[in-house]
Amino acid sequence: MVFIYIQTINAGKRADVPYRITLKTEALSEASICFNFRPEISISKGCYETHRLDRLDVLSAPPFCDIADELIELFSNQQLVFSEALQFRLLKSLFKTIGYNFDIRPKILFHPNGNLPEHPISALLEQNSKLHEQSVAYARAFVMLMPRYLNEPALKNADVPRSHKATSPDLSHYKIAPGVYYFLDHQEAIVYVGKAKNIRKRLQSHFSQGETRNHINYASINSVDVEYTGNDILAQLIESAEIKKLKPIYNTQQIIDPAPYIINRAKTAKGIHKLQITRKDIKDNMPERYFNRGSVKHSLEQFCSEYGLCRKHCGLETVKGPCSNVTIKHQQCVCADPALITAYNERFETAFEHFKNKKSRKIYKLKGRHNQEDAFIYTVNDIYEGYGFIDKHELIYTPNDILGHLIAQHNNYDTSRILDGLKNQVPKDHILILSER
Repeated sequence: MVFIYIQTINAGKRADVPYRITLKTEALSEASICFNFRPEISISKGCYETHRLDRLDVLSAPPFCDIADELIELFSNQQLVFSEALQFRLLKSLFKTIGYNFDIRPKILFHPNGNLPEHPISALLEQNSKLHEQSVAYARAFVMLMPRYLNEPALKNADVPRSHKATSPDLSHYKIAPGVYYFLDHQEAIVYVGKAKNIRKRLQSHFSQGETRNHINYASINSVDVEYTGNDILAQLIESAEIKKLKPIYNTQQIIDPAPYIINRAKTAKGIHKLQITRKDIKDNMPERYFNRGSVKHSLEQFCSEYGLCRKHCGLETVKGPCSNVTIKHQQCVCADPALITAYNERFETAFEHFKNKKSRKIYKLKGRHNQEDAFIYTVNDIYEGYGFIDKHELIYTPNDILGHLIAQHNNYDTSRILDGLKNQVPKDHILILSER
C-alpha cells in the first residue's frame, strides 16, 4: 500500500492548488518521501504569506511532469490510500494536466457522514501537536498516522469530535465558469459525466430538482469532481471523450458512435476509376474518417473541382447518363466519351495521390481556464487531434512549442459534430494555419 497526502495553497476563486505530495509505502516502515513541485498557476505573494510559505522556495521546485514518472513507478501495482476523496481527486487532476489516464480504484479512509468531520487526522494533529499545516513535518506526521486508521477503524469515532451532516451539498465553492463535472458514488466510481457553461448554476439545478428531473439517483451521489475548461467548446469535447471512455451508468447519450463514412476507391465495368461514399471500412480507402455525409461531400466537391474530375464517378451525382459537367457546363467528360478513359485514369491517379498526401494543420486559440492561460484545439485536415493549455507568459518560437502541450484525443462522430462550426466560432486572427498543401 501507498499512503498519500497532498498539501495545497488556497488561491481564492482558483480553489486549492497542490504543491507537495508526501507518501509512505509499506516498504518504508519508518520513513516517508516528499515531492515538491511548482504550482500550475500563478499565485499571489499574499497567498504564500498567508500560508507561511517561502514563495521562492516553492517556485524553485520542478514542474509536476518532472516527478510524474517517479510517482508512477512508486504507484505501480500498489493500492493507493487517501484520507478522503478530495485528496484522490487532486492527484487525478494533476495527472490529467500531463495527459496521463490515472484510472485506478483507491482506498478512502474517511467518507463524510453524520458523525465525522472531513479531516479527522487533521483534527487529531491539531489537538496533539503545534505543527504548521503547510510544513513538511505536518505532512510526514499525517501519512504516518494514516495506517493506524486503516487498521483500527474504531479510532475514527474515538479520536475526533462529532459534527452534523449537511442537509444539502454546499455548492458555493464551485466556480461560475465552463467545465466538466463528475458525479461519484461512495465507492469513488464515476456514475455520471456532464458539462456546463456555468458549473455552479448547473450543479444547483441538479440538486435542487433531484430525482424528478431525470433518471439519476441523487441519493447515491457521494461527491462531485469538476474539471474547469475555460470555454464551452473544450467542455463539450472533454465531456464526450470521458463518457465514451468511462461509460457512466447514468449517461445515455454519446456512448456509442455510428460507423464512419469512408471514401472508397474502385473501378467501373469499363475500367474508369471512381470513388464511392460508404460506411463500410474496406481496403484501399482514403485515410480520412468522416462522421457526417455533409463533410464527405464537401471534401469530394473540392477534390473533383480542383482536378476537373467526373462528378458522377466521384460519387457526387447519381444519374444514368452523363454528369452535370456535360449537361450543364457543356464540357468533355469521361462519363460521355469512352475515348477519354486512359487520359482520365492517369489524371485521376495523380489527383488521388495529391489528395491522400494533402495536409492542412490548424491551431485554434481559445479562452483558457484563467487570465494567464490560453487553450487551443489542434486539427489535421479539419479532423480533431487534441487540445491543450499553455501559459500566456511562456515563450513561443515555433508551432512545436505549442504542440508540446497537446493532449492527444481520438476523432469520432461527436467530436466531428462539436467542431463542425469551429472555424465560424473562432476569429480568423485566432486561427494559426501551420501547413496547407
